[in-house]
Amino acid sequence: MSCMTVSPAPSVEPLPLEGDILQQRAWRMPDLVVYRHGDDEWRVAPLDEDLPLVRLNRMGAALLGAMDGRLTIAALLDQFGTWLCGPNKETGRWFLERWSLPRYSLCYFGTDPPTGHNVHAKWDLLLQKVRDQWHENAPVEHEGHLTQFHHRGIQSHHGHFEIVETTVSHLLREPCDALRGLSYGRAIAQTIRRHGWWNPKPQRIVEVGAGLGYLSREMAQELSPLERRGVDYIFLDLTRPFLQSQLELAGQAGWNARALHANAEHLPFADASVDLVIDNENLADMTPVTLSREELETSRGRTPDHQRSLDRIRTFRLTPDTPYPQEAIFNEGAMRFLTELWRVLTPGGHALLIEFGIDTGWPDPVRLPGHTEYEVQFTHLRHAARWLGFREHYGALPQFLPIQRDAQVLCTGATYAIRRLREAEGHAFAVRAYTESELRRALGTTLSRLTGLHYHHILDPAWFSLWDFKVLLLEKPGGAPRPAYREAQGFRWYSQR
Repeated sequence: MSCMTVSPAPSVEPLPLEGDILQQRAWRMPDLVVYRHGDDEWRVAPLDEDLPLVRLNRMGAALLGAMDGRLTIAALLDQFGTWLCGPNKETGRWFLERWSLPRYSLCYFGTDPPTGHNVHAKWDLLLQKVRDQWHENAPVEHEGHLTQFHHRGIQSHHGHFEIVETTVSHLLREPCDALRGLSYGRAIAQTIRRHGWWNPKPQRIVEVGAGLGYLSREMAQELSPLERRGVDYIFLDLTRPFLQSQLELAGQAGWNARALHANAEHLPFADASVDLVIDNENLADMTPVTLSREELETSRGRTPDHQRSLDRIRTFRLTPDTPYPQEAIFNEGAMRFLTELWRVLTPGGHALLIEFGIDTGWPDPVRLPGHTEYEVQFTHLRHAARWLGFREHYGALPQFLPIQRDAQVLCTGATYAIRRLREAEGHAFAVRAYTESELRRALGTTLSRLTGLHYHHILDPAWFSLWDFKVLLLEKPGGAPRPAYREAQGFRWYSQR
């Protein structure tokens, strides 16, 4: 038996079951993981980490199973409302009043399913509804909120990428079946080598916003000690708690590493002093500016910051899509970072930029717990890069990674739930990309007690929308001619001409 203690649930204002709500129907969240803990106890995990696990008896499990979009709330209330559905004497009414709220998000109440078809209610669409409701009563976000969130809002690196914002690189941080036995960091190192960026090898590397440091650790596995010898590896991060983990993992991997607490929009390096910059999944965290239609049409900003963005649009000769919306997001921070790259890179230096984004239109907000990020408009970014003088190479992330195209990976929502269920029993479970065989190895006999598991094709947008992640490779012209050899595993292979 588990030694878990279940604390009383924090106060959650219940949903009044009256009026039109009674005529709506209920869909349980697709990929909702249900764990059978004992003969007459089932557990599910609310989306809100501050709420304890929901414990159900047999009647409660039946209530959850009945939420298939066919029965109205009135019918569910009539059938289960007065019965005890939880071990702490919670009734079916008690659960119906709470399960559809964003903090629980175990089900969705509505007149129509989110996809227009009863059978195919999609988790990603339901989750977007939940995220929108998270922000309904949130303070108005200003243009400096992302900087403030990463500067002051993150107090510890423990669990951040497991709970708050899981990235592609975090899901693929360890060698995995989905990358043909490689890790994300090793795949990135192969990309750098394939494009000749390690020939000659860079003397100073700056990794911006390195998260916990897994990319540097795994890159070191792909490079020999001789290839890493003499390389100065610098972490630059606005979130101070991450720097410790970055240095620890880099030290274990054998890098000569140091860390700087700084903002990448104002790089603290001398001109032409850096050979390689890696910015993985950070551009969406940089400062956004919200421009009005009037400002875009007149090129006159209502604040100095807005005027700088409008001047940048004109200077780079960007051609934003028209007609202009009432309000439009401009990636001011990413543009500022781009100009800083041109300044600090040595002639012949390189930059690798990876982030989710778009090629047409204006960026949209992406809701995350505690903050909002913004898509990156890569057509604007590429145009500005060429205007500055960079040579550039561009594509979608799946084109740069050795993805096992037929791999099926566990839904990330299910991964989060399993982590909480295992943690309640005193067992660790890492959030990562699991194929079915990898999950079986990780869970052993526990797997048979879980229902609701669903696997997505790795390139299915319902998993992590990998095609929405873009890779921009930049080269600053002017470097010395490359030698007629390549280095591999410490050996030099000369070509004959």
